[in-house]
Amino acid sequence: MKILHLADVHLDRPFVGMPRDSARARRNDLRIAFQRCLAAARRHRVDLVTIGGDLWEDEHVTADTRGFVAYELERLSLPVLVACGNHDPLLPGGHYARTSWPGNVHIFPGDSPTEFRLGDLSIWGLSWRGGPLSLSFLSGFRTPGADRTHLLLVHGTARTIPLSAGEAEYAPFDPADIDRAGFALCLAGHIHAASETGRVVYPGSPEPLGWGDTGRHAVALVEAGSGEATAELVDVNMRRYELRQVDCGGAQSSAEIVGRLTAALNDRDPQSICLRVQLVGQVGVDCQVDVQQLASLTGDRYAALAIEDCTSAGFDLDDLAGQQDAAGYFVRSLLTRIEQAADEREREVLRLALTSGLHALNGRKDVLSVD
Repeated sequence: MKILHLADVHLDRPFVGMPRDSARARRNDLRIAFQRCLAAARRHRVDLVTIGGDLWEDEHVTADTRGFVAYELERLSLPVLVACGNHDPLLPGGHYARTSWPGNVHIFPGDSPTEFRLGDLSIWGLSWRGGPLSLSFLSGFRTPGADRTHLLLVHGTARTIPLSAGEAEYAPFDPADIDRAGFALCLAGHIHAASETGRVVYPGSPEPLGWGDTGRHAVALVEAGSGEATAELVDVNMRRYELRQVDCGGAQSSAEIVGRLTAALNDRDPQSICLRVQLVGQVGVDCQVDVQQLASLTGDRYAALAIEDCTSAGFDLDDLAGQQDAAGYFVRSLLTRIEQAADEREREVLRLALTSGLHALNGRKDVLSVD
């Protein structure tokens, strides 16, 4: 029996912090990614498709997107099994209930495991239903019948899998319990980077969803039978997120900043990259860094571009402290307080206050912060 497993599409994700047009384009990317996963199911001639939760984002999903999903799954003409996740829970009267599903789609109805049979294959699944989901049943669960191949479909966190930035542990479980319970494989969702560890396989999100989503983004092709199952990860993403630092040290004007940034944005495939650029280094006091202007000059070629000004101005503090004006008084006062600070935390805050104040006195609009 051949299975294509996918998870964490996150349709209608708002992509907070991106420009409106970029966010809209990324939402369309997710639709295309979903279609690409189903096309892979046809191409590999699988017998069924499993979806491991977070198909969409419940707070943002539209009726049109729900109709799109139902339409694409009906066209697939294969059994489709869905375990709902924490972002798309199975709620009374919720989005799943309001969607007209075709007959080939089976949504696991409860937060305790139920069985779906296809030939000599049994897939056990359960869904989030609005509250926390517990997978504690695994410690005492045993699959019935050694003559069948048993798989588990679930949205949760295997404790051996490292979490990416921004990911939280939901419905944690011990991967060793998968083997003890008699499952040949656990088809999981929730972790956005694809991985296969022991009997637990995460396909990851078909497309990266944020700056922290590094790693592979795939579907899992599973072959199951005679009590055993194997999985192969097949990459499907068309976009990738990257963080890049551009050294602006010594730049004396905005023109130099533009030149260094332009030289660093030399990718052959910019439309496939969502790029976050950090401008770093000490620049001249009079050097103006306008990130919005820089993005407008350089960003059209990229799928998304975010520029952060992490530069610092090269102030001569000794010279400023010797001046008999407001700036001199400010610098002398802050340097004294820094020297008398009780601990490193206080010194760090005071240093940032000194730099921010000098930026303000020199007409710079950036605001510095400390965590």
